Amino acid sequence: MQKFVNFFSEKLKLKWIVISVTFAIYFLFSFLMVTPGVGVESLRFINSIKDQISNVMPKGIYEIDGSDPSYEVVLDTVVKKAYSADAVSTLNSYENEEYAKTRKDYEKFSNDWYENRWGDYKTSHKDIDLYDLGMDLVEFDKAVSTEFLSFGYVNPGIFWMFHSNGLNEIFSTEIRDDLLRNQTVIDQELYNSKINSSSVGIDGTDIYDSLGTLVVNNKVWYLNKQIENIKYGLNIFGHSIFKNKSLNSSNMPKDKVTTDEIYTPHFTETLDNLRAGVIFFFVLLIVVIPGYVFFVTSTILINKKKGAKK
Repeated sequence: MQKFVNFFSEKLKLKWIVISVTFAIYFLFSFLMVTPGVGVESLRFINSIKDQISNVMPKGIYEIDGSDPSYEVVLDTVVKKAYSADAVSTLNSYENEEYAKTRKDYEKFSNDWYENRWGDYKTSHKDIDLYDLGMDLVEFDKAVSTEFLSFGYVNPGIFWMFHSNGLNEIFSTEIRDDLLRNQTVIDQELYNSKINSSSVGIDGTDIYDSLGTLVVNNKVWYLNKQIENIKYGLNIFGHSIFKNKSLNSSNMPKDKVTTDEIYTPHFTETLDNLRAGVIFFFVLLIVVIPGYVFFVTSTILINKKKGAKK
């Protein structure tokens, strides 16, 4: 009889171990699937943009001279419109039925961001490092995505899942189609030909028409546009606006960015993984955890009853 009791006890312990390990693996698997999301791919893409900013306008190289007579004019045109051009160029003017309204919203958001970030600099005529400007434009892009597109585009999947309307967005066909378009890369010259913008000059960059966000193509176009603006700044009104007067177009750290230098994100693949992870996660909450709790509780109660009989 004692052998049977010992055997049963060992068998119960083994069952405890197997079920607990299975539960832990399922929990970890579900958590790992929902945590990254589209935001992780965006982060990789953003990091590649930061790398190019560091190459195009390294910190300490291109500093706009706060004492330059054209300082305020340049800030209120070239720098200010760098934000609006960045945002508006991501809109598809050829297909967006509400392009005019959306453009107006983007421009207002851009102008407000510019004033909040650089207003004090303009007032006090502080030098501005183009590296800092470039990094702020990255933060601006993330803010635009959150404000006008989706919180989930630049945040971890688990945060998106519990964000307002997050689950609807995760399983939205429209969101997936948008991400598919965003990750698509076409010939850069073809993309450039579809963007109608003003020439580089003191009035800054205005966007008239754009194919919108194919994120790699769009950022390559935008970075190359900023390189043109830097060249213009080297000889604005017959002089350089930068503190280092020895800079010229022949000694620029980088004079062109190409698509193969930017990380191509796999948005739809990570979205599909997130969708599967969300399903696993809710199965965990609704089925697995209650089942595990039931097993633990019933086992404890059975053992208590057996102990009482003894």
